[in-house]
Amino acid sequence: MISPQRGFTLLEMLVVIVLISIAAGLVGFGLQQGLRAAKERQAVGQMVEALRATRARAIVSGSTEKTLFDLRALSFQAPGQPLKHWPADLQVTLHTAEHAGSAIAFYPDGSSTGGNLLLANGSRRWRIDIGWLTGSVQSKALP
Repeated sequence: MISPQRGFTLLEMLVVIVLISIAAGLVGFGLQQGLRAAKERQAVGQMVEALRATRARAIVSGSTEKTLFDLRALSFQAPGQPLKHWPADLQVTLHTAEHAGSAIAFYPDGSSTGGNLLLANGSRRWRIDIGWLTGSVQSKALP
């Protein structure tokens, strides 16, 4: 007597394919969110680096130097460096001395106009603080 062969039914195969599709979709969504967060962290790092480079340039050159921010064009530029842009979904708010406009100025003694930048996208938020007395530039993620 021959025993019946065992195998998978068409319904079982369809269920497995649907589960694999759902898992792949979730992985893709998570990867996309991770890439957005990485671009935002990169933008924060570039802003901090631009501000610190401007301060160093002011001290070395002995003249006032400015990092310029264009909130409409979503860009910033340190002296002698190329224009950089931040992601469109990253909201940037600049708080600085009134006479500085949309720039942070650093002076030859290392001091600055001071102020801060608030960056936010949904629940992810950062703050970049620029000390007016020392010109120090610090960034931190906000809860």
